[in-house]
Amino acid sequence: MSLTRMVFGIMTMGAVILLAWGPVSAQAPPCEKQSIPGGGVTVDVTFLKESGPSPAFRVVLDTHSVDLDTYRFEEIVRLRDGRGGEVAPTAVESAEGSGHHREATVRFAWPEPKPKILELVVKGVAGVPERVFRWTAE
Repeated sequence: MSLTRMVFGIMTMGAVILLAWGPVSAQAPPCEKQSIPGGGVTVDVTFLKESGPSPAFRVVLDTHSVDLDTYRFEEIVRLRDGRGGEVAPTAVESAEGSGHHREATVRFAWPEPKPKILELVVKGVAGVPERVFRWTAE
């Protein structure tokens, strides 16, 4: 094997590893569901724009191979505040499901100042460090 082919192969493998283990993100208009698969689990999130005075999101965890009962929405879901910080949910409502399908509505207080872009982060599900979902707040 030539040195050039070996270097190319190493660089390609490095890029694949970085893409597989780095943060994954999506962006959509309000009220549109976003989905990010990884580690055998798909996370679906919908920004419930018309749900009241505080931001709320419907978070769904779905799989055919991973036991999802160990994941607590209070611990794995955060809202980024636009200044580099993260806010924990103020409430987890309508939690349902077990085993291979779980879902809940997760509600937050608005960070101050109110960000123009909302970033909801789901952390540590099925070996994926974080999945980032983005919407405009206006």
